[in-house]
Amino acid sequence: LILISILLISFLLGVWNIQSFEYVNSNKVYVNDIDTYVSEYIGSNIFLIKPKDIENDILSSNSYVKSVNIEKILPNKILVTVNEYIPKYVGYFSNRCVLFSIEGKELEEYCKDCENECLEHSNILNSIYIKSDTVLSSESKLIFLDEISSISALLFEFGYDIKSVDISQGVTVIQDTFDHSFTFDITYDLDTQLSRLYLVGEKINAQEINFSSVDLRFERPVMKLIY
Repeated sequence: LILISILLISFLLGVWNIQSFEYVNSNKVYVNDIDTYVSEYIGSNIFLIKPKDIENDILSSNSYVKSVNIEKILPNKILVTVNEYIPKYVGYFSNRCVLFSIEGKELEEYCKDCENECLEHSNILNSIYIKSDTVLSSESKLIFLDEISSISALLFEFGYDIKSVDISQGVTVIQDTFDHSFTFDITYDLDTQLSRLYLVGEKINAQEINFSSVDLRFERPVMKLIY
């Protein structure tokens, strides 16, 4: 009876009412913004709150939030562990400058009619800059993610890091950090073009060829040498 009485009194005194949220691993996710969405839980009984409800509210509060883990810390605190999307691509298309994650998720729009500013954003973030004359995003996802990722992975095998991607009428010119350019048609038989790139890459490395560009769209790739 004494224990039950103490428990009832503690409920009446608000001992178990949520007083604060503590955040872990938040970087791009602004804590103040999240606090606005979860403020309704302050003062609620910690035993009556469903962690899934808090999780859903936080997921909808910020586009950078990838996943959330909610832990109740008795008597009155909520620990929030945030897993964030990592920015990877800055795309300029349809006069929009948009930031995408590694997974190709659209994170935010920086500006409109701002090509130079968009390129500057890309340089600041050390991200891959993608310029396109057509739409790059569908349902808030980067359309050519798989194609760009496949090309990037193979180029990386040969020591080339992608700096920018220029897409014009399907013709895609990729520039690396050493200012080499690689031309593809990502709308047609990319696997064959990647096979050509593999053979050319092996030859370039084996013979230490100094080149400025390689066009993989043709059966016999066209390479421009530097003498």
